[in-house]
Amino acid sequence: MVMEFDTVPVSPARPLLSGYSGAFPSLVTPNGSVKSTLVPHSINPTVHANRTFDGDAVHGELFTFANRDATELEFSSQSHLIILLPDGISGSCEWSNGCQTGKLTSVAPNTILFNPARDNLWIKIRTSQQHRRMLLLTIHPTLVNRLDVGDVNVAELQFSQQIGIEDPGVGRTLLAIMQEIEAPGLNSRLYIDTLLMLLLTRLMRCASNFATPHQPAYVKGGLPNWRLKRALELLEADLTKTPSLAELAKPLRIHPTSFCRAFKQSTGLSPHRYLLAHRINRAKEMMTDQNRTLTEIALDCGFSSSSQFSIVFKRITGVSPRIYRLSSL
Repeated sequence: MVMEFDTVPVSPARPLLSGYSGAFPSLVTPNGSVKSTLVPHSINPTVHANRTFDGDAVHGELFTFANRDATELEFSSQSHLIILLPDGISGSCEWSNGCQTGKLTSVAPNTILFNPARDNLWIKIRTSQQHRRMLLLTIHPTLVNRLDVGDVNVAELQFSQQIGIEDPGVGRTLLAIMQEIEAPGLNSRLYIDTLLMLLLTRLMRCASNFATPHQPAYVKGGLPNWRLKRALELLEADLTKTPSLAELAKPLRIHPTSFCRAFKQSTGLSPHRYLLAHRINRAKEMMTDQNRTLTEIALDCGFSSSSQFSIVFKRITGVSPRIYRLSSL
């Protein structure tokens, strides 16, 4: 189910997890195993889960919110988080990831949101006319190592944030997990563990760098698919270059002003903001190489200096490049 938000860039990015004061718990026990109970999120007002599940490196919570209750959720953790809204939301909903914001007057039943480890996500659900449930799964990245078989190399796997997942397999698997948490059956722990492996495999196929590329969807008032695809190719061709609007619009046979307006309609970002976000994403990938300095990465990604890189990186992600790199070790 896709949440068709009207997206706009955040300027400046709001601080995420501003209401979260607790430290993240240690994830490793003295004997080296991973703790099952992970609490890397903040829900305001505080609400207690009706049902919970604890497994190896996974924690599940099923919440029920009363009608007319407004809810604010914030996520920024070392774990993957996935949310299922089985009843949808009749009231309005807003979200922000530090780079973009979105809003919708209502949310369809069985909408799914996926927030990878170390990414930021803030959600505000305004008053609803009905009780609504929310399934929240917290999955430590170590669980993904079990997928390292056959043609999968998890060392190269990179998940991406998804606000609304269309994959029907993900939806069916989450509904099965929710039903098992609500009413555990025979061999419940083994059954949920099996479903989690299926869930991670489906996420790998639809929300990672291993996903099959999809053609960009046409948005009314935006660029036709071929023009949008070509524009993205031009923007991503060379990180060190900043093409002008005229240089982008000429190969597409469109006026620069019309191109800028249609590009923003299609992507939610201006061409310049899209380019900055692309550079930051490439910088994140480069940071995994500990032999490269932040200054080298900044220059390779098209920034004129490390200070400019740091300012843009923090504006988009909410943290400095140095802190981000330390958190990913």
